[in-house]
Amino acid sequence: MKIAVIGTGLITEKFIDAVRECIGVELVAVYSRTKENAANFGDRFNIPLRFTDLGELARCSSFDAVYIASPNSCHFKQSVLMMQNGKHVLCEKPVAVNANEFSIMLQVASDSGVVLLEASKHLFSPGLDLIKELLPEIGPVRRAAFEFNRYSSQYDLLKQGEIPNIFTKELAGGALLDLGVYCVQLMVALWNKPRSIVGSSYMLSTGVDALGSAIAAYDGFVVELSYSKIVESVTPSIIQGEYGSLVFDNLSRIEKINVLPRKSNFAFDNLSGSEKRDTASREEGRRQIDCAAAGNQMVYETNAFLEMIKEPEKAKAYNKISMTSLEIMDLLRLCSPAPALWT
Repeated sequence: MKIAVIGTGLITEKFIDAVRECIGVELVAVYSRTKENAANFGDRFNIPLRFTDLGELARCSSFDAVYIASPNSCHFKQSVLMMQNGKHVLCEKPVAVNANEFSIMLQVASDSGVVLLEASKHLFSPGLDLIKELLPEIGPVRRAAFEFNRYSSQYDLLKQGEIPNIFTKELAGGALLDLGVYCVQLMVALWNKPRSIVGSSYMLSTGVDALGSAIAAYDGFVVELSYSKIVESVTPSIIQGEYGSLVFDNLSRIEKINVLPRKSNFAFDNLSGSEKRDTASREEGRRQIDCAAAGNQMVYETNAFLEMIKEPEKAKAYNKISMTSLEIMDLLRLCSPAPALWT
């Protein structure tokens, strides 16, 4: 499989490193808006074909698929153009700005007979599989709190009077689409669509959200989401069940999971023999598990994409997660900022 890349940022460099760890894929083309940038990037990574015209890239017959890592607002048009020209598309998250865009993209993919996949690396990581495996151990889930708060150096530039892309409304920047998407997608991957969700955010003068929080209600439990580009996380994410909790850091790269059984809340001596054994067994289950993940976790999404090109039906489950997540984020934008309760 021969592939092209759109975008020459750091995330593309990480993707290229992942490609070189995968079997059966070769990087042959790069697109950038300027000849100089395309040439420099092509020279650095030994990419033979360089383009500055998207139409020419789309019509090129030298590759079969494209990885898109351009600004969020470009994902829709670029993906549609590539798919209409018979190219499979692996597009960085968020794959689209809203659910309506993604619905159109899925139709184009179907009509063109190609695969469309959102490059959400955490959904393909062994970390997510391990969480699913461990959930029964903590009993009925009652609460989860997913957070991705990362202070952006671009915020310092904003305070100095510049307007970086990530804080630009025209380019679909902001905390929800950049970091909140990790929280939302993990929630959906584990429990599908909530019964209801409400949230609020702090908006910048540029018209995008700097941070936000949300609470989603499911039958029997709630999920709290927190995401920001102007504060830093100091607490981990957690899933709490009646028998214990799962604790883990960094939603984009889940490498270690702490299993914390619930301690007994009553006198151990008053328990029966079987109850003592059950309680002791739970408390001895406290441990940290290494997910044994690859150094570059984009390897997993790249290999999954290659498999889906051979078996397109496998993409449907992930596209459903993407669609549901976009629908949820559409709702969160409608209720942010929250209306005042008093004057």
